[in-house]
Amino acid sequence: MERPDPMIPCKPGAEDLTAMRNRVQWMEMLFMLEGRDNPDHPQHGHYTGLHKHHSSTFPGSDEN
Repeated sequence: MERPDPMIPCKPGAEDLTAMRNRVQWMEMLFMLEGRDNPDHPQHGHYTGLHKHHSSTFPGSDEN
């Protein structure tokens, strides 16, 4: 049986390496999508607020 959300860990803390890798890939994709890798971006190099900003953009995502 598969968990409904691959980014929700099934082990305590950061022991669920698969879920943690999925989170890193998700945040990296949002980071690049928003152009924060560009030195001219006002939030260049910052991951703060990415999920909240894009939570309604992708189906199945939420603010939790």
